[in-house]
Amino acid sequence: MVQLLTGDRFFKADFPIFLNRETESFKVKYHTHDFIEICLVEEGRGFQFIGDQTIPVQKGDLFLLPVGTSHVFRPSSPQSADPLVICNCIFQLEAIRDVKEWIPSHSELYRVLYAPQELSQGWYYYRDKHNRLAQMFQMAYHEYHQQFDEHRTMLKTILLQILILLHRMQSQMTATEAVHPGSRYREKVEDLIQFIHHHAHEQLTLKEMASSSAISVSHLQQLFKQATGQTFNHYVQHVRVQRSCVMLETTDLPVHEIAGRVGYADMKFFHALFRRLTGCTPLQYRQKSVEALNAGQPGKREARDESGSDNNR
Repeated sequence: MVQLLTGDRFFKADFPIFLNRETESFKVKYHTHDFIEICLVEEGRGFQFIGDQTIPVQKGDLFLLPVGTSHVFRPSSPQSADPLVICNCIFQLEAIRDVKEWIPSHSELYRVLYAPQELSQGWYYYRDKHNRLAQMFQMAYHEYHQQFDEHRTMLKTILLQILILLHRMQSQMTATEAVHPGSRYREKVEDLIQFIHHHAHEQLTLKEMASSSAISVSHLQQLFKQATGQTFNHYVQHVRVQRSCVMLETTDLPVHEIAGRVGYADMKFFHALFRRLTGCTPLQYRQKSVEALNAGQPGKREARDESGSDNNR
């Protein structure tokens, strides 16, 4: 069962905007929400699991998540010397009534905000190449937590600027794709990623994937790492461990059965991999999940004050 986060956990009664900065771990559950969320990766590397996709993330990546999007961030490892830090801006539409007049009704951003049933995809990715979004997020974060004079007006203004900049970036990406359509190699990598998500429980090797794609193993490995930031092997492992985390949280299945369902028959290897990626054993992870549920622990910080092998085994 996916955890539902509702706006009343975060918003003040008369102000539906909330910002926080989170160092990601394996404690936050896979969740969905009834508000719009903009997430900026401020530091580090890791993954975001959105729907049935695993997206490698790094500093400067930004995601716009419409209402109802299911997702969770995970660090590359719990012992990482480069922690994954996310700045989150969540809001409801009543906070930005004026933006409806400024954004073309045919744009994707307009549909995200006002007609999510017409969206061509469930989430949107942007790259903050020139640090402009990071500067806006920094200003908004300080306004929210320092409570300067007229800080609420400033927050609404900054949020509108962020949304308009995202609209411009989306328009530029659309125009670029029209002039430079994706190469057949990029399409093959995208097909491979989709295949992994549908067949992660099966025995997968890069050699077989390369053969079916008519690409050499070394070339496919290079393309795959360029697209995901990870080797083929590591990517498959992260997908499998994340799926096992969900089953540990939502079912009473024994650990050995969960391991088998995500593609691991070697329990010693599964336990070692799980500990390496999450910092705990599967049983410890399940116990923490139960304790968090019993304690009513939220999925996000609720501060209401405004202060090359091809063996993936």
